[in-house]
Amino acid sequence: MTLTIDLADPEYRLNPWPIYEKLRETPVHYLPEATWDGRDLYVYARYREVNDALRNRELYSSQIYRDGMLNIPMLVNRDAPEHTRLRRMANRAFSARLVRTLGDWVQEIVDDLIADILTRDRVEFVEAFTTALPLRVVGGMLGIPLDRKSELRRWSQGVMDGFAVAAGMDPDLAPGYYEDVLEFSNYMDELAQARLGSPNQGDILGELVAQEESGDMDRDELVTMAWSFIAAGHETTMNLLGGGFKAVLEDPGLGDRIAASPENLREFIEEFLRLYSPTQWLLRRAARDIRVGEVDIPEGGLIHVVIGSANRDDTHFPGAARFDLDRPNKRDHLAFGAGSHFCPGSSLSRLLGEHAFRSLLAVRHRFSLDPQNPPRLRTRQGSFGYAHMPLLIDGEAAGGAA
Repeated sequence: MTLTIDLADPEYRLNPWPIYEKLRETPVHYLPEATWDGRDLYVYARYREVNDALRNRELYSSQIYRDGMLNIPMLVNRDAPEHTRLRRMANRAFSARLVRTLGDWVQEIVDDLIADILTRDRVEFVEAFTTALPLRVVGGMLGIPLDRKSELRRWSQGVMDGFAVAAGMDPDLAPGYYEDVLEFSNYMDELAQARLGSPNQGDILGELVAQEESGDMDRDELVTMAWSFIAAGHETTMNLLGGGFKAVLEDPGLGDRIAASPENLREFIEEFLRLYSPTQWLLRRAARDIRVGEVDIPEGGLIHVVIGSANRDDTHFPGAARFDLDRPNKRDHLAFGAGSHFCPGSSLSRLLGEHAFRSLLAVRHRFSLDPQNPPRLRTRQGSFGYAHMPLLIDGEAAGGAA
């Protein structure tokens, strides 16, 4: 079957599900000159092929750029053994042990944000909460003072745009991103320099500086690692919080059920990530000539790996288009990737989600969607989530809190 996809078409970004259904009809689709710069694409949309592309390091390369300004030493653009070395350093800095110590601090931030929101009669929830929470947390872990939060938001968007460009987005759609990334890099360089010779404060920046002082990484790697943490802690969490709270407001029964127990809340987070994967697709290169189905992919061929489609593949998730809190295999989802490139920020994203939703559910009866100003989805390539979500707030709770 011949299928044409315009990656820049807003319909593909805002309502990709019908296109995904067509894509899943065959194992791979060949799209000549499909990227903004005229490169051919091979599209994987089924769970089996997407899962293999994420895990099989022998057949698939993550180093999309091998020269030019985008060939930078970041985790998403490296293969073993360099990726193995960088990932080991990332795991030391962003360890599960560190994340487990953050609960009380994260809860304080969540409480502060919600308390401020509840003083108003309306709020733009993306600006006030879904963006503010992960940026305050990750920014704090990187040693960035709160009074730089407006710059951090701009820098973070620049970093995310840089990742999108590296994954195939036309750079003309993100004017100024490179300058913002450079400014953030210079600032992280200054923060790291100020920490040299000082005791490790136990945050991410402290761990990174300790590794630089021991000779395990250089300054450029430290700075690009900071980019990775901004991306890992920001994108998925922001989209999860906005879309997840919208789902609760639209279905009060669902809100009641997930508020009933911590386990229901955790199951809700996993099923939401499966159904509305914040990162919809990424790229791989064929490490050697590959034959998939009836299509030959040459070595170096660019492969469009559609995570958002794989997570809706009925052959792996029966009734995949339906939200099902009781789905037994929901944790098979690929929203955080898989294999050696599994997202290092997954544990932090889940932690933020649990604390945020638990607190929001307790006051959910005071919020409602604004019928005069409906939520608006983001239009960045490869991402799915809300850019704008106005909410109305009641001065008094309209109902009990579970």
